[in-house]
Amino acid sequence: MNDPAMTVQQSVNFSAAQYGAPARWRDHEMDHPRRHRVQGKTFLGSVLGLTGMEVSLGSMLPGEAMTFLHAHKQNEELYLVVSGTGEMQVDGERIPLQPGSAVRVATPGLRAWRASGSEPLTYLVVQARQGSLEQATTKDGILGEGAPVW
Repeated sequence: MNDPAMTVQQSVNFSAAQYGAPARWRDHEMDHPRRHRVQGKTFLGSVLGLTGMEVSLGSMLPGEAMTFLHAHKQNEELYLVVSGTGEMQVDGERIPLQPGSAVRVATPGLRAWRASGSEPLTYLVVQARQGSLEQATTKDGILGEGAPVW
């Protein structure tokens, strides 16, 4: 696997890696069981030691598309479009994609997407176990003592 990420810091309570600007996400590669070598995709979980979600970075060239539909057994997915345009297909329904688009897909939803514009479609995908979120945002936060020292 050719993963140009470089872990820059790691400690007991955090890990940090640099993956480059979205325009460089095309440089990432991964091995996929159905598509073999995939250019423009990388998963962050193993590099960062994620334990409650998986996150991937993706980039598709104009005209590029997923060649198969897929669903998940346990994880819902959230797709966040950073740049470019395209469309996603979920259970046969088409959803336009543009910068700022956010699309949640439930586990059984059959999905695929494509880049339809004149520039690469760059996006983040967050996977988490469907139905597992018990609290979030301010309900999960704990205020620390003091203020940050910059």
